[in-house]
Amino acid sequence: MGLIIDHADIEVAGLSIRNKNDDPKLQLAAGDYRRRPNTWVRGIVLHTTRGIPGGKDRRPQEIRPGMGPDTGRDERLAQMWARDSRKAGVHLAVDHDGSVCCFADLHRDATYHAGNVNNVTIGIEIYQGSDAELYEGQLEVVVKLVDALTRMFGIQRQVPHRYLGRAVERGLRRGIDMVGVYGHRDCSNNRGRGDPGDHIMGMLADAGYETYNYALDEDLMVWEERQRALGVLPDGIAGPATRAALWAEEYAHGLWVSRPGD
Repeated sequence: MGLIIDHADIEVAGLSIRNKNDDPKLQLAAGDYRRRPNTWVRGIVLHTTRGIPGGKDRRPQEIRPGMGPDTGRDERLAQMWARDSRKAGVHLAVDHDGSVCCFADLHRDATYHAGNVNNVTIGIEIYQGSDAELYEGQLEVVVKLVDALTRMFGIQRQVPHRYLGRAVERGLRRGIDMVGVYGHRDCSNNRGRGDPGDHIMGMLADAGYETYNYALDEDLMVWEERQRALGVLPDGIAGPATRAALWAEEYAHGLWVSRPGD
């Protein structure tokens, strides 16, 4: 089928997607998500299922060529989250073979995947094997998926310039004003470099996603200047009004950075 967005199944060209409407066993448990309290989704948070390297497991990630096998972990993930006493779940997962599973409505549901930013982000799990392996083809699918989501939700294509070794701190705002694509490691101090790892973030930067030091508010300063030029309130947060102004200036989908498929 496709991505579930506001109750509709939305197919994405070039991606193989299953969702909870195809198989009820993929439905998250009631305690693993809630209704979004707002309608502006401003970020995408990338995760790996094992988070290696991180914690006591310091092994480096192994990026293998091509695609990997279908691990069949979609249903097991949903069941694992349901059995866990913690509230936990994500919207999407990408298997080693590049297949995508959609567990929740991306527009209506906030899943419990990244703490303070749950209400305003979409969470994507990238399957990581027991040898800390990921596959180049699998990560290429993640880039295509992120391209599609940023286009559909008007999320500006920007990423952290590097991992700081800790969460990005922005005073009382605690990351709520962070727009773009970032890792679980960038919004929580109890994660490690491998959640999601440097390779996928580097692939997004190589694809043209802008890179900013969020801890120094570089993104806010750049967008303030752009907003002044567009005649938008210069608060540095590239939200719906900024997107509308960019669209009026014929930026495809109101996005500063264009990608194939736009």
